[in-house]
Amino acid sequence: MDVKSVFTKKTDVAEEKEIRQERAEEIHAESIVIDGHQGTLFDIARGIRKFDEESSVGHSDLPRLRQGGVDCAVFTAFPYDRIWPTRGVKQGLEYIDLFEEVVKTPGVRKVLTTSDIEEANKQGEVGIMLSFGGGEFIESSVETLRMYYRLGLRMLTLTWDERNLLADGAAFSASRGGLTPLGVKVLEEAGRLGVLIDVSHLSEAGFWDVVDLAEVPFVASHSNCHALFAHPRNLTDGQLAAIGQAGGLVGISLNPEYLTGSEEPPTLSQVVDHIMHAVEIAGEEHVGIGTDFDSFSGSGPEPLVHIGQLPLLTYELLERGLSGRVISGILGGNWFRVLRAVIG
Repeated sequence: MDVKSVFTKKTDVAEEKEIRQERAEEIHAESIVIDGHQGTLFDIARGIRKFDEESSVGHSDLPRLRQGGVDCAVFTAFPYDRIWPTRGVKQGLEYIDLFEEVVKTPGVRKVLTTSDIEEANKQGEVGIMLSFGGGEFIESSVETLRMYYRLGLRMLTLTWDERNLLADGAAFSASRGGLTPLGVKVLEEAGRLGVLIDVSHLSEAGFWDVVDLAEVPFVASHSNCHALFAHPRNLTDGQLAAIGQAGGLVGISLNPEYLTGSEEPPTLSQVVDHIMHAVEIAGEEHVGIGTDFDSFSGSGPEPLVHIGQLPLLTYELLERGLSGRVISGILGGNWFRVLRAVIG
């Protein structure tokens, strides 16, 4: 073997990697980057850490959001008690009060419309949008949803895994129960108000109810592909296709439970496998990111262990052969389109 040719080949590979790295950095910097699901608000509510200080705990905070080039993060509030909780409205108002404190942080912008995301991008700020991770907050009143909207709510996950007054969750799929009459009213009112409906955690019957009844696009903010890993929370190819046909979006999650289900941390490559499959089935304009960071313990998929390392995903997508346009859509452009169609 020609020794000189071996060294030349190694040099060429290194140069190609460097060029790809530069291109990935360029794509990431030019994109509007949106993470459609984070549980960070729950840690802040419990006093585990402060939002404006970089922490070695959890996956996301303001310094790491900036490091990751994130223009908008959807902070999702979770009910303290998910099975028939009492005083759900009290919990909802407490979270809204905390959300208002978070968005007062210097360098943070409250997101009510997509123009707020654009402005955050221009000003080098981090936009934060409020989502509720379960209809328990509404209790039994559509009027409560209207109040929440006026106070800043812009996305609603109908259920967690259990059953509530709106629908059955993914853990109740064997019941074949979908939306309740109240759930249908909430779906309709959310569409009228401009609250984006999230079908992650919803039973399969409930999912198809939303497909049949929704008049505006909806999302599965943090779900993966059942064809790659048969978890009850992951979406079948039929569901992925339906989301694409409805003009919606699936946000691929970095949660190990939905990637491998094992104690061993998944890899970034496995995350990208789910992204590529979702692109194939739902369509390139209907896939985004919903990391689910701070909703699970341990680190994220190696080496993307927290939100500050999100540019590693851009590099991996580029290495898989996706164009800059498609990557930019996955990073946030597709989320932006759906949000603009629903919240304005």
